[in-house]
Amino acid sequence: MNRWTVRAAWLMPLVTVLASMSVHHARGAASAPIIFISQADFPGPEALIFTLGLTVSGMWQAWTVWAMTRTAPRPWSLERPVGLLAAGCVVAMANRSMYTHLNAHIPAAVGIFTFGWLWLGLVQRRLRTSGATRGLEQRQWALWCVGIGYMVQFIGAAIALQVNPDLTLPTANAGHPWWTIAALGEYLLVGALWWGIAAIEYSIVESKKI
Repeated sequence: MNRWTVRAAWLMPLVTVLASMSVHHARGAASAPIIFISQADFPGPEALIFTLGLTVSGMWQAWTVWAMTRTAPRPWSLERPVGLLAAGCVVAMANRSMYTHLNAHIPAAVGIFTFGWLWLGLVQRRLRTSGATRGLEQRQWALWCVGIGYMVQFIGAAIALQVNPDLTLPTANAGHPWWTIAALGEYLLVGALWWGIAAIEYSIVESKKI
């Protein structure tokens, strides 16, 4: 397992999200200063960046999961299918815009958060005996941050929908403060998932058990 394989697994989606959201804001298309990541999948150049970048990222993440478990004692333990499901959800979400396929987009996004969190926990459990203490510590913090972000996002969205039950998209002037809180929760959640993947690099350097 090469550390650069892992680095690409978190760096590609990070660059994609930053680029698409920057273009979205620069074009003046953003509905609020703080938006959900998927709101950058707006018709225009940002949608092309978002869709292509995250499709490639999801496929690369699937390869990373496969490569990580290839030399494991039990390659087809729960870690592999859960990780592949998380990566598959990234591809599905990237190709189902919230503006045109909201009913498909939401389950795909929830799948990323849920399966990604579970996969990272399974990786943490398998590598507890690797001796890579720095990676273990970093992933433990990342797992806690994913959980906090998960709760903040869904609580914020639930309250926002109570404020305006007819709202289908998080737009300005419609439960806006709570949508902002939910979006911040999503930033923490997704950033922590990338942090957890990045911490695998430490384990690769410190141990040969990956």
